[in-house]
Amino acid sequence: MKTIKGICIKKRNFDKFKKVADLIYFDGPLLSHYVTNKGDNYLFYWIDQDDTNNRWMFIRTDYDNIQKYTNKKQTLRNVLSSPLDDIVYTVDIDEEGNHHNFQAHSIEDLPEDYLPTEDSYYEFEPEDVNKENLSIAEMSGKKLDWFRKVCAAVL
Repeated sequence: MKTIKGICIKKRNFDKFKKVADLIYFDGPLLSHYVTNKGDNYLFYWIDQDDTNNRWMFIRTDYDNIQKYTNKKQTLRNVLSSPLDDIVYTVDIDEEGNHHNFQAHSIEDLPEDYLPTEDSYYEFEPEDVNKENLSIAEMSGKKLDWFRKVCAAVL
């Protein structure tokens, strides 16, 4: 696997991530939507592998961006290139599901071939949608809409 410039992060608790759906699936998930109990939405995108690990990049995004992507109004490249906190994370996961080499990056630090193509519009159907976790993801978008309305009224 390629070496990527980034900041090593000691530990990340992935237990708080709950899968909403596999958005792209071919012999295993390639793009998955996760949500935390707090309603933060994440996309996990498979980018590389070697003999023992699969490398994933993941970003925090909002539910609206995921809907724009699945409704073919925005490319995957655009979604992954504009995370909410301007940080792209990578993690290597071995065959037993252990997480290694957890790092934070700027999008510019990733090799070009780790990113989807410019025309990466959605062409699939989600696999095994978890309705309970989907409702958490949807609520995060509604909370954001409510917050924007309150701020607009105050300002």
